[in-house]
Amino acid sequence: MPLFLEPDQRFPIVLDSDKDKPKETRPTFFAKSHSMRSQRKLSEQIDAAFESGDVNAIYDANSKLLFENLVDWQNMGGYSLSLESIQEVLNFQEVRELLRKIRSNQDLGPEEKKG
Repeated sequence: MPLFLEPDQRFPIVLDSDKDKPKETRPTFFAKSHSMRSQRKLSEQIDAAFESGDVNAIYDANSKLLFENLVDWQNMGGYSLSLESIQEVLNFQEVRELLRKIRSNQDLGPEEKKG
């Protein structure tokens, strides 16, 4: 069955810098799977986030996109998922990496899903 049709299908995402940390403490982000149409829309939104040329607007737009596409996170040092906490705990490169992985429905391998 296509991922997008699975009810409440979400997938874990791990930053490249955290991939070797133990699973029980590894910061992990969860996003819903995207169809090709919603992947295209997210790509357009990511591109549009840079059009203003204003650094503050770019950071805010990318943070908002990430917040709108995450459904949960874990092992984030006691921070609850919110737009404010995204800007508090992540840097811009990490936000962009997560958006890229969400857009690509890039999840962990089968070994990671088992535990």
